[in-house]
Amino acid sequence: MNKFSKKESEFCKGIGILMMIFHHLFYKAENYQEYVITFSPFTEERINFFALLCKVCVAIFVFISGYGIAASYRKEFSTHTPNAGKITDFIKKRIMKLYSLYWFVFVLTVLCQPLGRTISEAYGPELKSQAVYFLLDFLGLSYMFGTPTLNPTWWYITLALLIIVSVPLIEILYKKVGVFPAIAAVMGILFLFSASNANTFYIFSILIGAGCCEGAFFEKLDADFHKIKYGKILKCIIEIVCLLIGVSLRTNYNYYGIIDGIIVVCLAALTGDLLIKIPVVSNSMRILGRHSGNMFLVHNQIYSYYFVSLIYGCKHWILILLMLVLTSFVTSVVIEKTKKLVHYSKLFSV
Repeated sequence: MNKFSKKESEFCKGIGILMMIFHHLFYKAENYQEYVITFSPFTEERINFFALLCKVCVAIFVFISGYGIAASYRKEFSTHTPNAGKITDFIKKRIMKLYSLYWFVFVLTVLCQPLGRTISEAYGPELKSQAVYFLLDFLGLSYMFGTPTLNPTWWYITLALLIIVSVPLIEILYKKVGVFPAIAAVMGILFLFSASNANTFYIFSILIGAGCCEGAFFEKLDADFHKIKYGKILKCIIEIVCLLIGVSLRTNYNYYGIIDGIIVVCLAALTGDLLIKIPVVSNSMRILGRHSGNMFLVHNQIYSYYFVSLIYGCKHWILILLMLVLTSFVTSVVIEKTKKLVHYSKLFSV
């Protein structure tokens, strides 16, 4: 029975972090305009286009978070209905787990100011403003309040916090009215008020992630195709076709995020059916997936502030991508080794 378990999650995170790094490197020419870069066998415009498509990486991480938190919620409260206190404790535990990942890199970024991106550059020269902005940034709330940040890509921390808080509430809603009616109602409200923007774009991915877990979507889908002759092959073909159609339809901040959500569901299903069974690819993606959190947090500093010439100086787009993936991965490995050395995990009840 196909199931979206930890190993499939790691694989998809590996794909997601590669897409994220590629997206940030090449989605706009301003990033590398001071460097001469070879884009063969494609054109620069085509690489820019591919990089823009890779923005779907955010939906991948949102879906996985929604699915994973829902799975933890169902496991923890499988035998009883939690009260408000239990749900609050559940949320606090996951917020601290997120902060344990984020704060280490945040402090590291502050210590690395001599390499680039100082507090004054990020927050401005006024001391009181620096203190307020620093606190909001430290708590991962800069995006929510529209304040400056040491790293623009850390906007996702705000979204991650909102996912942690919202999924238990979504689970309660699913249990009361069902997965499909709940998703239809929420998306219907967005349609009614024409609320299609950057702030609402990932609501569908959160809903569908938690919904796939609550409704055992992947298990049921696998069981249905198992009854059909050559069902496994047919299922893979359908998943690939739907994935390609989704990619062809995707445009930035359109369709209320539904296209991105469908793309990720197809990717998750195809991962369990086919992609994760490719030996070398499977192991590589899962390793990257395990380090994707740190790589997300550090890669922007590396290519935007600290070692710009090292990255874009590689001249060919493939080498540039590989260099940033490698440096981000090595940095993550060093971070994890350092955490173990100083017993960092003891600071958090996670």
